Amino acid sequence: MKARTAGFSLALLAALSFAAGAQTQRGISPGAIPIEQEPQHKVAFKNDFVRIIDASLPPGYVTKDHIHVADSVSVNVANGREGEEALRGLGRAGFSRGGFSHIVTNSNKAIVRYIVVEPIKSDRPGAAAAATANHSLESENDRVRIYRVRLAGGESLEAHSHSAGYVEVVTIAGSQAPGTFAWVPARESRTLKAPAGGPMEVVEVEPK
Repeated sequence: MKARTAGFSLALLAALSFAAGAQTQRGISPGAIPIEQEPQHKVAFKNDFVRIIDASLPPGYVTKDHIHVADSVSVNVANGREGEEALRGLGRAGFSRGGFSHIVTNSNKAIVRYIVVEPIKSDRPGAAAAATANHSLESENDRVRIYRVRLAGGESLEAHSHSAGYVEVVTIAGSQAPGTFAWVPARESRTLKAPAGGPMEVVEVEPK
C-alpha cells in the first residue's frame, strides 16, 4: 500500500510537520486500536451531529497506532513550539476522509494539541452557507463547511447565527490559551468578543 503521511490533509500537515512526525499506511493497520482507546485522545463531546476528540500530545510522546474510522476536521491549537514560533500554523484546519490508522510522534519541546471534529450529520440538512460579518468560508465538501472568524483586539461580533449547527473552536484569543470549543445549534444566537490584549480567531466546522 502507498504511504500516507499522518492521514492529515496537506494544509494541516504543513502546520504540524515541524511539530509532529507520523507514519502510517493508507487503510487500517493490523492491531491498530480505536481512537478513543489512545491514551492522549479524549472524547470530549458527542451528540447526534458531531463527536469531538481532544488530542494533546506531550513532548516526546508517541501515540499508539489508532484508527480514524470517521471523516474528520483536525484543528491545530498548539504546535509544539515556544515563543514567537508558537503561533506558526496555529489554527490550521484540515479535512481527512476516515478509514485509516496512524502513529504520531511529538518531537518538539512543548505540547502538540488539536481538536478533532467528526461530523455525523447536519441538524438542518440542506441549509445555506452562512453569510455573516467577519466570517470567511475556507473550504467546503460533501461532509462539512469550514469557516474562519477573525476579530481585532477588543473587537466584537454582535449576536449572529447560522442556518445549521456547527462546532466553534477558538484558535487564537489574545493572551488566553486556545482550544476552547462548543457545539452551537442551528439558529442559536452567538456573540464573540476579542480580548483587549490581542486578536481572536475562531474556526467553525459545520456538518452537512
